[in-house]
Amino acid sequence: MWMEVSFPSADAAIAEHYEHSDISKPERNSMSNTNSYKVQVQWGGSAAPWHQDGIWVVGGRDNQSAVALNIISHNGGQTFTGTMQYEGEGPLGFRAQQESGNSYNTWVQWGGSSAPWHENGIWVIGGRDGQRGVEVNISSGDGGQTFLGNIIYAGEGPIGFKAEQDFKAGFNSYDTEVQWGGSAEPWHANGVWIIGGRDKQHAVAVDINSGDGGKSFTGSMTYAGEGPLGFQATLKGDNEYDTWVQWGGSYAPWHQNGVWVIGGRDKQNAVALKIDSKDGGETFTGTMTYDGEGPIGFKAKNTD
Repeated sequence: MWMEVSFPSADAAIAEHYEHSDISKPERNSMSNTNSYKVQVQWGGSAAPWHQDGIWVVGGRDNQSAVALNIISHNGGQTFTGTMQYEGEGPLGFRAQQESGNSYNTWVQWGGSSAPWHENGIWVIGGRDGQRGVEVNISSGDGGQTFLGNIIYAGEGPIGFKAEQDFKAGFNSYDTEVQWGGSAEPWHANGVWIIGGRDKQHAVAVDINSGDGGKSFTGSMTYAGEGPLGFQATLKGDNEYDTWVQWGGSYAPWHQNGVWVIGGRDKQNAVALKIDSKDGGETFTGTMTYDGEGPIGFKAKNTD
């Protein structure tokens, strides 16, 4: 349930006539494409090290990857305008409005500046906590499997950007909402989360708590078709957590369980999550708690 948005007139770059290609594309299986990308950034020259920049979501279609994105924000990352391109097509007008944190509702346009705008999914643009991206210029030479280019974060200059598709993150991505004030109150956007760390096997229950303000979590989780597993997580930045699971008793070894996204706010960590799924991990319902607050209603829908 997203708020209706009224946008200002399009930038000159968007106002041109965009041709929407009629190229027919062969069918691909569901795991041959994902809109989730593992991102790295670089500053200090071409020989400088690359730094992790989180999981981005670039693209809003099934089985058709984005291959170019050229967008800018004039209000500190609250909105973006510019162009994007899907594989096999020409440029499309692009607009985005911040939903929560680095999550954005997006729209595309073809057929000229007076043509209608079409919903284009929820994207993740940026990988920092409390510092929005304000410009992105990236392209792909391999059909959207990888991207290269540069980006700008608010208050900085351009930095190098590279990304590769992350199928595991895509399979476990969820659009989340939260509710407070009672069951009749409205639901509020809460960003894109990653819940689960396996390919082709969804999580179906999570019951975790933090005793240190969201820096770490302990508790249990369950994957479809299995019993509960021990769970622990450590914050790595911008609501992203390295996670581990354990089976076979308290003295058994811990196993890596991927990077999760737990939380959808800037500078306010989640500290509790108790959710389960009745449909094999397609959706979740339950409660969560942000640091300094009480429990609030939670629901999530898989975006893969």
